Amino acid sequence: MLEVTVTESSPACTLLTVTGELAGTGSERLLTRLDRLLDKGHRSLVLDLTGVTFCDSSGISALVRGHARASAAAGRLRLSAASPQVARVLELSGLARMLGLQSTVDLTTS
Repeated sequence: MLEVTVTESSPACTLLTVTGELAGTGSERLLTRLDRLLDKGHRSLVLDLTGVTFCDSSGISALVRGHARASAAAGRLRLSAASPQVARVLELSGLARMLGLQSTVDLTTS
């Protein structure tokens, strides 16, 4: 099961802590949460992936779709603090570069 919690929010940036498996229904849960935040006007979203233990193709798809939706709303989706296993999946898929995977949580808007 995947949990997505807003752990910090300011006008400049919203931090979401993601824990569990980014797969199947968890991927849809993440995308739904991102949509709600974008609909409410949050434009810079950072995902703290420290607690994500697994990511499959549906998780990759959710991240790509989340990025596309944020971009369409003149926003940005960034990734941070992935475990080595999840970071490897993100690197192989090209998402680490596309979404600017940071090794630590960074809420700066640059």
